[in-house]
Amino acid sequence: MRKLLAILCCALAATTVTIAPAGATVAAGVVPGLTGAAAKAAAGPMADRFRQLRQGKAVAQRHTFWGPEPQLATSADGLVVTQSVTPGLRISNRNDVVYAPTMKPTGHSCVEVVTAYGLGEAAQVWAWDWCRSVSPAKVVPIDSAFLAAYTTSVDGHPAYTVQEVRTNATANSWTASLYNVKTGAWDTLFTQSGSDQSSLDEGWDIFELYSTRNPATGNAYYCADARGSVFESSSLQLRVGGRWVPASPANSPLRPTANPRPADYDCSTLRFEVPAPNSTWRVTV
Repeated sequence: MRKLLAILCCALAATTVTIAPAGATVAAGVVPGLTGAAAKAAAGPMADRFRQLRQGKAVAQRHTFWGPEPQLATSADGLVVTQSVTPGLRISNRNDVVYAPTMKPTGHSCVEVVTAYGLGEAAQVWAWDWCRSVSPAKVVPIDSAFLAAYTTSVDGHPAYTVQEVRTNATANSWTASLYNVKTGAWDTLFTQSGSDQSSLDEGWDIFELYSTRNPATGNAYYCADARGSVFESSSLQLRVGGRWVPASPANSPLRPTANPRPADYDCSTLRFEVPAPNSTWRVTV
């Protein structure tokens, strides 16, 4: 833990994230949130669409994504990244859902950590279970308590830092944690083991959405709802051979293309940027 905190401190020095100094003794906790049936109810239709897109089921609307995808060949068994949040964003159309950013390590991880925005819903962070229930195992509202405990200002907007590592290779056990800026500890979000049911070899840290075009504007509904919003991932690192290394074009290529077209995302005002290839990306509406 001490070594990891020291490495993460250096990696995030360019941001305003406050990391405990090397050698600090801190007691880890558990991220509060909804679990079981309550988590599924809170995620609602957003979770149904998420399951459909991950399992390749046909839906009558556009599904698009963009961002770095760590490859299985890197043999990474962990991922750490800082993810932006937009607490006030509300989506006006029930068919539009924004999952951004959403991350899952390569190596057939059991857990995907998602930042989700849907119809009239307050923003949420999910721990999505890919090895057992294939559903949101924990749902955490991005409310004032979450913002105070887990976010700090990065590039002018609130962001949380999430880490996920494989703790047992034989059982394929993975633990996702959020960095608590008040205590200087990694609080456990969710732990799971078993067989990854996503059927995907690669990992990802991406901007992803379901969108429905508004015939009156030619853009998707989310495009107007999110005007002025910034979706950003920064300081993306992979754990390879026990060491944390920055994501790069070599180990985490941008998918589906390095040069996305706003029209393909039903939003003519989107701007895609990669300030630090490929460890930091930004999508601005």
